[in-house]
Amino acid sequence: MDFTDQMAAKLLAQSVQQLGLAMNETLCVEPDRALVRALAGQAQEALAEFLDAYGTERSGGPV
Repeated sequence: MDFTDQMAAKLLAQSVQQLGLAMNETLCVEPDRALVRALAGQAQEALAEFLDAYGTERSGGPV
C-alpha cells in the first residue's frame, strides 16, 4: 500500500468515525440536531476527499 492509499484509508476511517459520533448523538434522549448536521457534514467532506484520492485507477480512469 503506497502513501496515497494510506492517506485515503485514513480519510475513510475519519468519515466512519464522524458518522459514528453523529449516530450516537441521534440516539440521545434530546439530540443536538446542529451537532448531528455538523458531524454528518464533516463525514461527507472526508468521504469526498477519500473518493478523490482513492476513487480513481492509477491510469486516471474511474473505478
